[in-house]
Amino acid sequence: MNPIDIQQFKGHFFRILQQTPLSQIGVMTIKPQGDSGPEDIHEGNQIVYVIEGEAEVQVAEQKLQLKAGMIATVPAKTRHHIYNVGRSDLFFLTNYTPPAY
Repeated sequence: MNPIDIQQFKGHFFRILQQTPLSQIGVMTIKPQGDSGPEDIHEGNQIVYVIEGEAEVQVAEQKLQLKAGMIATVPAKTRHHIYNVGRSDLFFLTNYTPPAY
């Protein structure tokens, strides 16, 4: 696989960038006061790494506050939702193991 400059995808709501049989990497941009869409549950783990902005990541009943440079893991089969709680776009990298999309 070739390296990817993820900055070129800033502004895209959701884009899968690379995939193997065991994992998948994507990026997402959420506008201020927006969210990731309906609550979700994946069969595998999801890692969320904030590149720019501020996020609130609801993982089951826990609310995690993340800002640029912070990371969180959503365990497999756990209800979750991501909100942009900042004043600028939220841009983050996400990893799914195994692929979810």
